[in-house]
Amino acid sequence: MNEPRLNFKRMLVRLPQSAHDYASVGVTAQFADLLGASVVATFFQDADLADVAALPCVRELRPLGGGWHPIEGPQLVRQLEHAAVTARRLFHDAVRPTGIEASFNIAMGSVADVMGSAAAADDIIVIIEPRNPAERITQQFTRLVNAAFGASVAVMVIPSRIARTAGPIVAVISRPDDPSIDSALAIAAAAKERVIALMPPGSNARKSIVKLAEAAGVRIEAGPAIQEPLDVSSLLTQFTHLNERLVVMSRGAIPDKCAPTVASLRGIPLLLARALNP
Repeated sequence: MNEPRLNFKRMLVRLPQSAHDYASVGVTAQFADLLGASVVATFFQDADLADVAALPCVRELRPLGGGWHPIEGPQLVRQLEHAAVTARRLFHDAVRPTGIEASFNIAMGSVADVMGSAAAADDIIVIIEPRNPAERITQQFTRLVNAAFGASVAVMVIPSRIARTAGPIVAVISRPDDPSIDSALAIAAAAKERVIALMPPGSNARKSIVKLAEAAGVRIEAGPAIQEPLDVSSLLTQFTHLNERLVVMSRGAIPDKCAPTVASLRGIPLLLARALNP
């Protein structure tokens, strides 16, 4: 096995609608720095909203006794433009401390169409969990999640609450050629952290992983044994005392729908790696 390396080039981010969620954009930028990747951020404007506002039958209820009034199209357009300007400023403020290469884009239309079509094999699609639970069930967010897991790329889930920004990298490893190995060791080397490897009992991956870790100059420890197929509840129990800063596992190791739950409950980003072209 060769020395671990990272082939990721870009992290694709759908920017949050709420200013409170831009701390997670900063966390994304920090990981991009470790990964040697750039960040390509897209702020989505809701074209449907402008179309609906143009309908003469649509009204808005203004607070404090203002009553029902037509939605003013030009005012709505100005609000959308202001939101985009604010998003640009918040994004650049979030990534500036890292000095990484970053770009900001504005798009209208389906998140799935834009993000899915833009993703290449060496990209990571980032899912930023909104702090507001109501935003997690909006069409834009659910479409992002579906687009991310529908693409044949790596996915990183950033929870709304980050428990730690330092600590070991936990790698959940199923087989000797598990794509999570290279990612975990390379990130650990860049972050100067150790790796805790979770493997099934009697796994034949142990010797090869130790050699890889030595080549990368990374300290590696064996964590609690895992049982396959992976059960999310038992997996979370295994994480209890590890104090990790990042969990890395392969796409398909757990059901896609469970990945945001793991990240959210641990308060730790979760990277789901895939096999990249050599």
